[in-house]
Amino acid sequence: MKKKPIYLWILLVLSAFISATSLFGMLSPLPSKEVLRTAQKQVAGVSAQQLEDQLNYTYRVAESTHSIFNMVLIVLSAILVVVAIVFLVRKNLQYANYTYVGYVLLAIIGSIYSYVTLQDAVQLVHDETMRLGISVISQAVSILSIVINVLFLALVFYKIWRQQKALAEEEETEDAV
Repeated sequence: MKKKPIYLWILLVLSAFISATSLFGMLSPLPSKEVLRTAQKQVAGVSAQQLEDQLNYTYRVAESTHSIFNMVLIVLSAILVVVAIVFLVRKNLQYANYTYVGYVLLAIIGSIYSYVTLQDAVQLVHDETMRLGISVISQAVSILSIVINVLFLALVFYKIWRQQKALAEEEETEDAV
């Protein structure tokens, strides 16, 4: 009796959710600095320079999420998730696994791109304490994202290896009979 690829269903559902939220974020309009400025709340103990730094940082991050390269990554990721789900529904597990591997590699590229653009945006912050905090958080998020994607990649490669091993054992059994 063949086992169902529950691991891949779980990974694809998570990936579909992430791709859908990324697509919706991409489709939302890029806010202007004036809109961001009016949405910014005045917090006690925060200087005007810190508020301006936060505004510039937020605007640069919003610009990077609407860049052509990021949009291409998001659309390709969504397409790969849909294709992997189609392969899985059609019970073509090998192609579903390979398509998901492509998705994860694209997600790693996206995480690296996000890290680079966040580090670029951090340079707009003049307050050293604020810059350090934003930089550390962006580095931690990027590293965590890459580690999670590498773990997903390792899981899928392990499952592919197990499936190939089971197929080879099945062929040996058929040849022996």
